[in-house]
Amino acid sequence: MANLAARLIAWPQYLLPQQLLTTCAWRISTCRTAWFKNFFIRTFVSLFHVNLEEAERTEPEQYDCFNDFFTRTLKPGARPSAPAEHQLISPCDGTVSQLGRLEAGRIIQAKGLDYSVERLIGNRDWAQRFADGRFITIYLAPNDYHRVHMPLSGRLLAEHRIPGRLFSVSAATTRAVPNLFARNERMVALFDTDHGPVAVIMVAALLVAGIETPWGGPQQRRPEREARWTDFDTPVTLARGAEMGRFHWGSTVIILTPDDFPDWRTSLAPGRRVRLGQALTN
Repeated sequence: MANLAARLIAWPQYLLPQQLLTTCAWRISTCRTAWFKNFFIRTFVSLFHVNLEEAERTEPEQYDCFNDFFTRTLKPGARPSAPAEHQLISPCDGTVSQLGRLEAGRIIQAKGLDYSVERLIGNRDWAQRFADGRFITIYLAPNDYHRVHMPLSGRLLAEHRIPGRLFSVSAATTRAVPNLFARNERMVALFDTDHGPVAVIMVAALLVAGIETPWGGPQQRRPEREARWTDFDTPVTLARGAEMGRFHWGSTVIILTPDDFPDWRTSLAPGRRVRLGQALTN
């Protein structure tokens, strides 16, 4: 169970006006007043040691607003993909939170805590496809690159937008809030690949509720009121490494694969840093 320190960090979040705070953060991050956004970006870069040298635009003045900076693109070749096309690659920069096998359709969140795949993705039929499969959870820190890319070439069959809370997804909160990733607002993308079904889940968090996809158009900050399931009669095909979404502010990505999918590489473990394009499977 969560230690006392983690609980003390987490419990005030139950009382916070999460949607209001997140909406305020959205408005601040989209402010285009030059002196304000430049100061905001420079302060953020200094506090979180952001490496702007790998970005296409290296100066704060080149960005329209803080959000434009936060969803910045990288220079070509900054994140080369593992060469073997059959290998599933990391969809983002981040830190592995947990990974492994699903047990009876449940995912490990933290020591002593797990949650239901069905509740996470909101669809029983799809949950059964991953019941005995594998998962990996990757946390994006504030200084990480915040675009999410395809871990494997695939055809998008469905998207599920699920409303929820906006708890922080920090390590402390993850140890203290039960069912955290299945409670927070999230976008579930379900793909068919040459190796079987794959799910990529982008989880929103406190101050982080803008999840934009190339098939859904520009993201506006509007809280999800009801779950929205979209089937794609004409599947959207995306190549391995192609952009599939971006966080307006950062959060967590979860990948689900079926039982007969290649296993995670033995070098991966909770706390291990990964970079976009790095091979995750053998």
